[in-house]
Amino acid sequence: MWMRRLFLIAAIGSAHTSVYAAQDHSTHGGQVRTAGPHRFELVAGKNELTLYVTDEAGEPVPSTGGTAKAIVMTGKKRWVLILSGAGDNKLEGTGEFTLGKSSPVTIIVKLPESDSQLVHFKLSKKARAKAHKR
Repeated sequence: MWMRRLFLIAAIGSAHTSVYAAQDHSTHGGQVRTAGPHRFELVAGKNELTLYVTDEAGEPVPSTGGTAKAIVMTGKKRWVLILSGAGDNKLEGTGEFTLGKSSPVTIIVKLPESDSQLVHFKLSKKARAKAHKR
């Protein structure tokens, strides 16, 4: 009896782990976070941010009509970028900003027919260079 329980606990634990491992998979070289029913991948380029949106299964979510406000902070400096639907499943925005060793980026995302979501990332110069090479 205790062996069956142990097996069941192990099976549930491994399924739970594999779901979260899949959510952390980066398709475009950025950081992935989950908020509400969506997965968001943030990729930083030189003076641009791109936010890719998928559902929990990894299927693209249309971004047409969607908007986002990204707040990038480095030290005591703060920049605000507005992202808008750029076709398919991405939101894009441009503007000057500087990344440090670990710059917090907070994004408020509003997609059509969906509640607003608040998503937090930590970006660095190193991560931007790596993602930009892809």
